[in-house]
Amino acid sequence: MDDKETLIDVPTVKVYRRRWYILFLFSFLAMFQCTVWNTFGPVVNTVEMVYPSWTDSTVSLLTNWGPIAFLVFLVPTLYVAEKSLRASIVLSSGLVFLGAGVRCLFLVYPQVSDEVFLDLCHVGAVLNGIPGIVVTSIPAAVSSAWFPPHERVTATSISQMLNNVGTALSFLIAELMVPENAGADPAHLNSTCITKTGGNISGTEEKEMRTNMEHYLLALTAPAAILFSLAIIYFPSKPPQPPSKSSTEERLSFLSGIMEMIRSPSAWMIAIIWSIPQAIWNNWCALMVVSLTKIGENGECLTEKWVNMLGIVAVLVGTAVAILVGMATDKMKGHMKITIIVLLSIGGVFFSLLSLISLEVIVLPTLGSLQVAVYILLLLGNSMVVSTSPLCFEFAVEKLYPVPEGIVGGWLNIWYNIISVFFLLIFNIPNIGTSWLNYVLPLSCFVVLPLLFFIKEEYKRSGLDESLVHADSESELDFKEDDDSSQSSYEEENDCVT
Repeated sequence: MDDKETLIDVPTVKVYRRRWYILFLFSFLAMFQCTVWNTFGPVVNTVEMVYPSWTDSTVSLLTNWGPIAFLVFLVPTLYVAEKSLRASIVLSSGLVFLGAGVRCLFLVYPQVSDEVFLDLCHVGAVLNGIPGIVVTSIPAAVSSAWFPPHERVTATSISQMLNNVGTALSFLIAELMVPENAGADPAHLNSTCITKTGGNISGTEEKEMRTNMEHYLLALTAPAAILFSLAIIYFPSKPPQPPSKSSTEERLSFLSGIMEMIRSPSAWMIAIIWSIPQAIWNNWCALMVVSLTKIGENGECLTEKWVNMLGIVAVLVGTAVAILVGMATDKMKGHMKITIIVLLSIGGVFFSLLSLISLEVIVLPTLGSLQVAVYILLLLGNSMVVSTSPLCFEFAVEKLYPVPEGIVGGWLNIWYNIISVFFLLIFNIPNIGTSWLNYVLPLSCFVVLPLLFFIKEEYKRSGLDESLVHADSESELDFKEDDDSSQSSYEEENDCVT
């Protein structure tokens, strides 16, 4: 009787088609949160013309509020996410909407001063930074709650990479709605290596540029409102029946999970391995206009428009490659560690070549050849490094099970955001310049490689799924053999199981 009661208590595993809608909504929230976060990076040269008090450090601070808010609000936000995925998603989508909308006060008060507008931008950046905790920490929790084991890495890859696509989307919207340096002398800007031109635009041209900026901010607010509405209408925390056996297994409590993370050497090493390449690349990419528009050949430099288009293509290509790598990893289990090592090594080589070009150690004859070289090297390096993000995420979840997936994601992102804060604060060092940006990408890849060799590759969560499936199969076989002794008993008990 004990064996039969145990069989009856095993939950039915079921996969729902609606899981793709849940993934779609969560992924697009992650994407748009990143888009709002990177509002001013793609238009840094333009805003410095429209708002004379703004500098590179102003834009870097607005970007830096994202990781700062992450660190300040991490614990309460993760606690909400552990208690209810639905509550965390509704709250996050609402804050993204509020963070984007507060900057549009000019709709109510058209004469709002530049000082008040800047203050509102800071407030909006903080509000939008809080949802960054949810969209970057719980992708594995969403995939675990809704997807079967053979789709989990793919689902995590999609939601994580859509967050990165937000950077490309911000470049695209900026390119469409804020023409590069409208009002300035295009010939002068395209032929000399400068990034800021002020005092050379008329009142009419300045008004046109301000109007473009206002339309740009409105375009970022409308989709946020739609996402907030969709989250309120339908986003359950979990399906009626679980997609896998391990998703029903009890995880450690919130506090126990945190203590387990702190005590585990592997948790510290995986956090460093994941956070350094991802944080430095994503923040460098968000401000790539500052870096790349300062390099050129024969007095001609790369333009803001060209760099924005490069940013769009780089993020989209990197996203596609990362999802394909995730799908391949789902098919070829047990090879995450070696895959991460290979991808980071190749990415470091490509970024090293890019740095040599930026430092003019490798000199190219024309601006066209420079563009081709930067284009290819940035795309390849980005694709390699970004592809390791979902792999490291799932590797950490497998290694540190039964720590809840949300806590694992939060732990990794603590270090991501600490590194981001320090990276962006460098811009505020007096007379620091931007030449240091030429060195950080290859270093971020190579410095973490030795740590990977000290981590034992384990798949605790997947192993549990496989053991439970095997145990269930044996139980069902024993149950059938026992039932053969009595047909009437079989029918009665089979009805009970059904």
